[in-house]
Amino acid sequence: MLRIVTDIAGLERVAPPGISVTSFPAARCENHWARNLLLLLAALRSDHLVVHFQLVDVLFFSFFLTLIPFHACRVTTLDFFIGQPNPRFLPVIRSLLGRIARFLVYFRDSSWFERMLGLPASKFHYIPFKINALELIEATPSADQGYIFSGGRSRRDFATFFAAVGDLGYPVKLITGKETDLAPNGSTLAGLAVPPNVEILNQDSSAGFFIRSLAGARLVVLPLVRDSTTQAGIGVYLQAMAAGKCVIISDGLGVGDVLTGDQARIVPPGDVAALRSAIEQLWNDDALRERYAQAGRRYAAPLGGEDELRRSVLRALPASGRAAQAILAACFLASAGVSSWLHF
Repeated sequence: MLRIVTDIAGLERVAPPGISVTSFPAARCENHWARNLLLLLAALRSDHLVVHFQLVDVLFFSFFLTLIPFHACRVTTLDFFIGQPNPRFLPVIRSLLGRIARFLVYFRDSSWFERMLGLPASKFHYIPFKINALELIEATPSADQGYIFSGGRSRRDFATFFAAVGDLGYPVKLITGKETDLAPNGSTLAGLAVPPNVEILNQDSSAGFFIRSLAGARLVVLPLVRDSTTQAGIGVYLQAMAAGKCVIISDGLGVGDVLTGDQARIVPPGDVAALRSAIEQLWNDDALRERYAQAGRRYAAPLGGEDELRRSVLRALPASGRAAQAILAACFLASAGVSSWLHF
């Protein structure tokens, strides 16, 4: 029996026979440090600790699991946001992160993190992200209602976007959060002149409204700020692709290193002329827009929703020993069978 302890809700629901999962998600234990303590104590009796990546938490688990002897628990993290750590703390961060068995990430190019943190490429393992609100997308008819959709709040380059669409005059619906929601996520509308053809709706917290607005768009445009260390836009571009929309998106982590050039129109971040040109061409070229939309849908559809992401996590755990390898292989085959039945 392979024993896993995790803070990922629902992981136990998709675990095949031979894998025991004990979960302490936030909904079960709201106190952050009490939850970490429960995870740590359970890890001492487990083969794997699988947690969402938060730097302080990961350093905490790495330190104490190194300090406490006589256990064989390996630590795997899901997602990866580290920003620019204080250089004074880098030696400690490098040492403790070096003790993590595997980082499951939503991007393929880990070279910047390898250099900064002194980690080998083998520590990073790409898994595809999920399609958020998949059931809503499948239940919402898609149509061309003659406007551009842009949405989300993380690392969005609204200045470049407004400069690109303002002269074109095409109707635009921007579904995002209020300024108090944008600033902590690296975005801002403060001080920007909003073109008259752009309608801003601060309703991105309503999944139903967000998906209905996306489903009615002719084009989906996601302008991202230039940043080699932080992923952004992945959730929305997958939703748009699943809805059969042509996507224009700024290049960045989790974009150009994951998508191919025929699945989305990828433009340089911060380049007004390139963004404007892509929008104008695809707004007016129905055949080209449809080719992008169909290629994007073929990429996104097999990714599935929450449970498929959970299965990807189980498949990606570093296996040690023949028994663990056999169990994880069985997990992979079972998941592949489910995925094939669902998507093909």
